[in-house]
Amino acid sequence: MKKVQNIVLFLSIIIGIGLAYISFFNVYQTDDYFWSHTTRKIGLQQSFIETYTTWGGRYFGYSINMFNPVFYDKSNILPKVYPVFLMLSFIGVSSLNFKEYFSYSLKKSLKKGFFLFFFYTVLLVSLPEHYFWITGSNVYFVPVILAGILLYFLKKNKDTGQGIWFFLSILLIIILMGSNEILALIVEGLLLVSYYQNRNKKSLILLMIGSSFLLISFLAPGNFNRMGKTEMGIIKWLKRITLYGANTIYVAVKVLLVIPLFITIFEVELKGISRKITFKKALLFWSVSLLPLVFTSYILNSVARQFESIIFYFLTTFSLLLFFKFEKIKKWWWASLFIIFLPELKIFPEKYAYFNIDFNGENIIMELVKTDLKEYEKEMNGRVETIRNSSKDSVVVDRIKEVPRVLYFAEMASVNEKETFINDQLQKYFNKKYIRTKNK
Repeated sequence: MKKVQNIVLFLSIIIGIGLAYISFFNVYQTDDYFWSHTTRKIGLQQSFIETYTTWGGRYFGYSINMFNPVFYDKSNILPKVYPVFLMLSFIGVSSLNFKEYFSYSLKKSLKKGFFLFFFYTVLLVSLPEHYFWITGSNVYFVPVILAGILLYFLKKNKDTGQGIWFFLSILLIIILMGSNEILALIVEGLLLVSYYQNRNKKSLILLMIGSSFLLISFLAPGNFNRMGKTEMGIIKWLKRITLYGANTIYVAVKVLLVIPLFITIFEVELKGISRKITFKKALLFWSVSLLPLVFTSYILNSVARQFESIIFYFLTTFSLLLFFKFEKIKKWWWASLFIIFLPELKIFPEKYAYFNIDFNGENIIMELVKTDLKEYEKEMNGRVETIRNSSKDSVVVDRIKEVPRVLYFAEMASVNEKETFINDQLQKYFNKKYIRTKNK
């Protein structure tokens, strides 16, 4: 087991270094411009009101995006350092929890934190949108880190009984309920399980506060404004059932392919947990992962970047179930390690491309080996300067030739295509009537 751990630790550090290097060429994109423009135009308060009433109920996730500093950050510093900061924060918070829950030394805790970072990275549905897109990371990655901090606060509250830890737990729950819907559902499910197992005053208060702010997020007028029209009756429900099955199969397959390696790496921790809880309790905790899957199928949402939290939670809880019943699956760790670095399995059409299984290992390697990241950054910065310095209301720019695999990138519509949200965002930000790229 030690040999396997050393291999994965080496890979974790190498992946971390590689992603940090790639981050040096990151730039602002799409919604980053939208949030900066909106905040400068109508102010924080009005921006919050309009977002909640017309766009969605992520009152925390959208609020921190309102501070996007595109307008002031002329040197593009934040996109280069922020992803690295968040990755290190994830490792740091994970290490803190390993130290708190398993009484590990700082060195061993950091080692475990790097392991968790490795699995989190390879399981991402969209690594570019999760790590390198500032707007996306604030809604999908930051809440995961905050959830780790909540886990730490809850443990301190349980061990010490001090009111400060209970108050901080309440604060984190309120924040997480307004971060993104998927993680909010997972937290709500865990609060329900916690109250079911420990029916005391504190558990009830946490559940009531979580439920209240979950409703504030879900019942936002903006959520209903964005709901599109679909078929009614039996057709709609058939679509929901099919989508639930497809989403669940995707999550299960992706997790099962890496679980042998995960169990091998975290065998000691899984063994310790299995001695403290029963299989039925472990099954109850795992079942929470089905809640967001039901929700996403109900709103007819297929696998996309918001599934990251589901997959990661599914992995950590389902691995415990398998450890109870099929511990020997760990002997296939070498197959998991091999699979992680295979290219994306492209078997679905573009419309359903997210269902293609991809563990990001090959993408990271090819980004470092093949993509001219410096040229990509140069092209993007040149585009922004061209638009900013143009005195005309209509601007046509070159298409980006060096397209990255890992860095987040979404191209604008060309002069012979219909305007997309990307064109619209840049037009508003730069106060232009028309911005397009040249024909393909």
